[in-house]
Amino acid sequence: MLTAFYVLFTALFAWLTWQSWEVYKSKRLSYALLLLLVLVGLTYDALIILLGRFIGAGDLLQALNAGRFIIHGLVTPVIIIFGFGVLRHAGVGWAQSRTNHIIVCVFTTLLIGLGVYEDILELDLHLRTVMDTVRYVNEGGLPGPPIPSILAIIFLIVAGLSLWRQTGWKWLALGSILMFLFAGAGVGDRFYIGNIGEIIFSVANIWTARKFLT
Repeated sequence: MLTAFYVLFTALFAWLTWQSWEVYKSKRLSYALLLLLVLVGLTYDALIILLGRFIGAGDLLQALNAGRFIIHGLVTPVIIIFGFGVLRHAGVGWAQSRTNHIIVCVFTTLLIGLGVYEDILELDLHLRTVMDTVRYVNEGGLPGPPIPSILAIIFLIVAGLSLWRQTGWKWLALGSILMFLFAGAGVGDRFYIGNIGEIIFSVANIWTARKFLT
């Protein structure tokens, strides 16, 4: 039953990736490209979860799941720079500072470094079966929730609130807040709830990108 939902999730993420590509093509801005990379990663993640029951446990599925975590560690934090880029193009005051731009880029780089440690260097995959899904999860890295992902979402909430206050555009803030709530609810065997939040978050980001980056 859960695999059927991942058919839908994968299709939605693929469609959102295409929408993100359309945004990037309009002006080929680097900020839009970063959003596209994140969407490609989310599509891959959902696809591998979908295929797990058909591939079955073993070296192939383990390698494909390792790819999920490698992409997650390297790519997820760059959504921060995308959000900052939106603020710059929207004319939000604090985002116009070159110093703040450097700080955001350094902060993102540090989170990527932490992601590399947790999801690549300390990757420890264990088989997990939930309902009819078969996947590998990472038991390595630091204990507790994924810090890079949480801090990235918090930054997008702050960015979204700044955008709302400056321009009246509320959707980035609302999408990011919902992502934070769904991520908190989607722990353990309820991981699919986090994917629902990612879809909402992605829609809000693409809608925002269409507004300010095209």
